[in-house]
Formats: sequence, C-alpha cells, structure tokens
Amino acid sequence: MNRDQLSAITKVLKANPRGMTVTQISKEIDLNRNSVAKYLEVLLISGHVEMRSYGPAKVFFLSQRVPISAMLDFSSDYLLILDRDLRIIQANDNFLKLVNIEREKLIGQKIEYAPISVFSTPEMTSNLKAALNGKQLTQELDYSAGKTEYCFNVKIIPTTFEDGLPGVTVILENITERKRMEEELRKSEQRYRLLLESISDGVYVLDREMRFVLVNDAGLQLIQFPGDDLLGKKITELFPGVEETEEFKAFKRTLEKRESGTITGERVFKDGQKGLYEIRMYPVPEGVLCIVRDISEYKKTEK
Repeated sequence: MNRDQLSAITKVLKANPRGMTVTQISKEIDLNRNSVAKYLEVLLISGHVEMRSYGPAKVFFLSQRVPISAMLDFSSDYLLILDRDLRIIQANDNFLKLVNIEREKLIGQKIEYAPISVFSTPEMTSNLKAALNGKQLTQELDYSAGKTEYCFNVKIIPTTFEDGLPGVTVILENITERKRMEEELRKSEQRYRLLLESISDGVYVLDREMRFVLVNDAGLQLIQFPGDDLLGKKITELFPGVEETEEFKAFKRTLEKRESGTITGERVFKDGQKGLYEIRMYPVPEGVLCIVRDISEYKKTEK
C-alpha cells in the first residue's frame, strides 16, 4: 500500500469537490484503474471518501465526516479492521506502536502473512473466519514485545461495511495488570489458606447474614459438618435454636457494634460429645471472624 498514491487520490478529490469517477482519477494521477479502485475501497471503508451512484457511474468525493481512523485513535485499546479477505485495512496508532510496524508496511497485507506471529495461529485464523460468518468471539492472547509481556482480551467482532460487504474488527484490551493482580491474589489466598490450616484452633467467618463463608479444617472438626454442607449455609439453618444461645447473641453484638468479644461456654455436638470452648470474635469486612479453642482439658487441670 503506497502512501504517496493514497495521498495523490485524496489530493485530487479535494481539488474536485463535485466528485470524480475511477477513470477520471486514474487519468489525473496517471495510475491504472485497478490500483485506483483498490485504494478507493480502502479510503471508502476507512471513511476518508464517500461514493454516490449516478446510474451506472460511481462518483467518489472526499468525505466530510470524521475519518474512522481518527476515531480509532481516541481509543485506549489496540484496534485492527480487516476486509472480507482478512486483509488489514485499518489499524490505530496504539496497535502500530505495540507491534512496532509502520502503517504503510501493514495496511493491505493479509493478516496471516503480516509480521505479527500471534495472528497466524490456527485458532486465531479459525476465529477470524468464523467472524466473517457473523459469529462474535473472545479469546485471551499473550504477546511479547521486547522484554515486555502482555496479556490481551481479544474481541473478534463481525463487521458490515457501508457497501454491504463483510469484514472483521479486532479489539485488543490490555488486561496485563489485571492478570498480574489476579495471580498475586491467588498466591496471597494460597498463603492465607496454608496459614489457616496450620492453626490448631477452629477458624471460621460468618457474613452479615450469618452464613459460613470460610472455615479451616480444625473448624470443620469442631462444628462436625463437611465443608460442602457448611459453606454458604446460615448458622440458623444448621443449628436449630442457636438464636437463643449466648454465642449467637455475641455474634450479633460483634456485627452491630463492630467490637471484639470473647465468650466461654459448653457446646453439645451431633454425636452427643460435650466440650468447653472459648470463642473470640472480631469484626471483619465480611462479617465476624471467630476463633474457637477447646479449653476442656485446660479447665480440668485448673481443678
């Protein structure tokens, strides 16, 4: 795609505001009709020129609208527009900077032959062809630019141009920072879980509606409920009559006053086992954090 020839076409159209046919433009800039037609198709799709039909004749005018290329450059995403042959007809500045390629070396190339290896994978080729048939797709894509690693959420969107022909718009959303934070959160949760499981005391968290949202293994042993039966369930569903206990009243106080508290009391479990337990309660954003310790043996030694 020759930028000088594109410029020559827009210049001659600017000098002829009443419009020109392909043949007239061809003669004016001394370029064969096929090349002129190809350049006009690109300019038409990108919004730089408009076309009106007068009988069998097609007359081209310099567009009075804001070109789509100018609009694309306002986006923080990385954008490509492909025609029905999966030939690149538009790319915004962000995309060109990302792949470090000059516009004239990219425009007009088929995506599979463009110097962007991530777009020549079988999965990407299949998705682009599916988009030509009207199917919108999304996939994640990793890309290396020098020493920088990127992760993109790629939206592949079916597009219909003004002349009715199909095409594809590719939008790359940079999710590198989000993925990094998700990985850090995953590692943090893993460390948090290891810490919880290393504690011999029972630990559980009740949300503001008194549902169990977290519990460690020691807590499961104390409560005598499997994790699958416990998480997401209200304490009132699992332990009928619990509303009348001092333990429940202490939960409510911690929730409402957002103050820490400690209670000691006897608990009778499903298997009939009894024990004396100390429960420390702390307000947390989710609701109440409870740390339960069996002090039965401790109390025996005191006696």
